[in-house]
Amino acid sequence: MSLAALRRDPPSIALAALVGAAMGLIVGRLPLAGVAIVLAAAGAVFVLMRPDLVLLVMIAALPWENKLHYPSASLSTVKGIGALVMFAYLVRLLSNRRTTVHLPALMAVVSALAIWIGLSLVVSADPSEGMEKLLRWGLFFSFFFLVVQLVDGRREIRRALRWFTCSVAAAAVYALWLFLVAHSGYRVAGPLEDPNDFAYLLACTLPLTAYLIGADRRRRVLWAACFVVIAAAMLATFSRGALVGIGALLLWGVLTRRIPTWALATGLVTAAIVAGLAFTIWRPLLDTALQQKSHIAQGNIESRQSLWSAAIKLSERRPLTGVGPGRFPKEARPLLRNNPIELEKPVTHNTYLEILAENGIPALLLFIAYLAGTWLLLRRALARALRREDADGRRLATALQASVVIAIVAATFLSEELTSPFWLLGGLAVVLAREGSRASSAGRPAEAARSGSRAGSGRAQARALAVHT
Repeated sequence: MSLAALRRDPPSIALAALVGAAMGLIVGRLPLAGVAIVLAAAGAVFVLMRPDLVLLVMIAALPWENKLHYPSASLSTVKGIGALVMFAYLVRLLSNRRTTVHLPALMAVVSALAIWIGLSLVVSADPSEGMEKLLRWGLFFSFFFLVVQLVDGRREIRRALRWFTCSVAAAAVYALWLFLVAHSGYRVAGPLEDPNDFAYLLACTLPLTAYLIGADRRRRVLWAACFVVIAAAMLATFSRGALVGIGALLLWGVLTRRIPTWALATGLVTAAIVAGLAFTIWRPLLDTALQQKSHIAQGNIESRQSLWSAAIKLSERRPLTGVGPGRFPKEARPLLRNNPIELEKPVTHNTYLEILAENGIPALLLFIAYLAGTWLLLRRALARALRREDADGRRLATALQASVVIAIVAATFLSEELTSPFWLLGGLAVVLAREGSRASSAGRPAEAARSGSRAGSGRAQARALAVHT
């Protein structure tokens, strides 16, 4: 802004003088405050200029969410990072009119689900009890939206997968240290409270890590190490739900021939080696853990049957809107008379039944539509890659599909609708499909131009031949 412009704008001069005087007083009294102000200003500029990088921080922070409950569980650090990313994106949107807002069909499904869950809270018996869970729903809806808007192209998909995989691998190392060195429990849980939730996260990450081993050759050793660590931690959770998801993946891979035989064999050999080394080095610890797990195994089966039965009964009472977000523990407790395990805050241990009981049939149908839409997008991306003989695109679509298979199947035994895999995979599926659509749109005019050029060249040759003869 020029000096003449400043003279024409006295309010700006007054504001600048006021800010300068305030900063001068602060720095004069507290010199270190000046450094803090500079760092805060630099951080604000970074957030506003590169919201895509702050989104990567959010992707890396989600696996550690339970360790980041600051200042509280309701207003955690991860939610704060999400709010910063959303604010930076909105600033970019308002300041740059050329910013494209991507509104795919899957976004309409997610928006409808968000509206219905909000309605379910409003009509519930005590809306205040469901506010914390509504905030978590809002976190993951916003996360999906931000992934769709700020991740663009295959290169950035790979970058997001690197950040997510590194974070999950670090969580696996931390969990194994707690289990093997600190002896904090007989099952690996890591930064999450429940070993089953941690196993779900680890299992969904394994296909993505396998993709990085082949796609990122310069860091292949790193991703191979991450794969081994993640697989070891998953096995040490002793989660049957996660193993069922892995089994479904192997069956799907064999029947559809999507996963090469060598890749299946490598994964099985890796698991066998990890298990063999573990039982050789830490046999007493693992024997104790297996005894503890087998002791409560039958009780867990009966407990889940009781919880599922309670969820169905609650859905029969209020089939349209459910009992409200977060109200399953309170509403189900009187119905758990035959539950062999006494739980202070029971969860459904089934993603689909939990949504049904808490939010009603429409919410469940919308969530299933979201999963189906994600699968269809990945299927189209795979078909497009096969037509173009795009090996990397085929491997990426297959890896995302493999993670979706694990997520959908394992969610039958675990309540995982509010965890990162579902929403990250859906967002990346939209981005991958969008990249393919853009390439197809760009390819059609080019192909038409080439065809026109060939036709024009043929006509010119014919005219030249006629003149010559």
